Amino acid sequence: MSAPLFTIILPTSIDRGLLLPYSIGSVQKQSIQDFELFVIGDGVNEFTREVILELQAQDSRIRFFDFPKHPRRGEENRHQVMQEANGKYIAYLADRDYWLPHHLETLALYLQNHDFASTLNYDVKEDYLIYGHKNLDSYDAASWLLSCVGHSLEMYKKLPYGWRTTPKHLYTDRYMWSQFIDFPECRSYCGLEPTVLWIKRGDHPGLSTQERKEVLIKWIKIMEDRALFQLKKDHALHEMMWDYNFLHRNHPILIKGRTPDKVPAEIWKKIKNLLSPR
Repeated sequence: MSAPLFTIILPTSIDRGLLLPYSIGSVQKQSIQDFELFVIGDGVNEFTREVILELQAQDSRIRFFDFPKHPRRGEENRHQVMQEANGKYIAYLADRDYWLPHHLETLALYLQNHDFASTLNYDVKEDYLIYGHKNLDSYDAASWLLSCVGHSLEMYKKLPYGWRTTPKHLYTDRYMWSQFIDFPECRSYCGLEPTVLWIKRGDHPGLSTQERKEVLIKWIKIMEDRALFQLKKDHALHEMMWDYNFLHRNHPILIKGRTPDKVPAEIWKKIKNLLSPR
């Protein structure tokens, strides 16, 4: 049997069994079906375990790795599971998020010429979508969401550590992605194609698992109405363009494409132009 194109890593924990049929369902609807899916349990409860085992029985591409609760996010368990990956590429999915059908297809295009890449997400609100934040200037790892990221297995094996326990004052994903971004041989790419519905947890304690399930069901129904979903996507683009136009109409002293040493002179030039007679 030939190796799959993708190995998908889906970490989950405790009571997320209500969400998994939807997040895993989004994997099963991908335009690229050449994958294996590794569900990594981090102290799941019995209900969640039963849900995973039932999904596994229905799809031979799913494998379940059942670990006890880790002090942090089970990072070493992810590294251990990664040793069994067969895919050329690795993709990640949070158990509360939802991939649009072209997610893996988009990642595969990015990873043809890069070792580490990210798509963009839609930030899901109650009745509308907005584009997710991406720091394009510094490849800020904090803006590279787990469900958007992919990388080659070959590059992962070259990293100094791989997944490892995250210090308490740092974010798990940021700590991992920084290894790719800082690695001299790694070619990183920050893509802008939206392929993920990101269900934000919210402020502590955040949405309950049942509430997240209701959000997922609502947006799956919206996506099934292609005309309605297109309007939601257009609205997100309208909002972004409105912000862009507002910024450029109301900030005449914007400096772009200038090195820091040239900024003062450029500011003075713009001020003189603003004050000069028309």
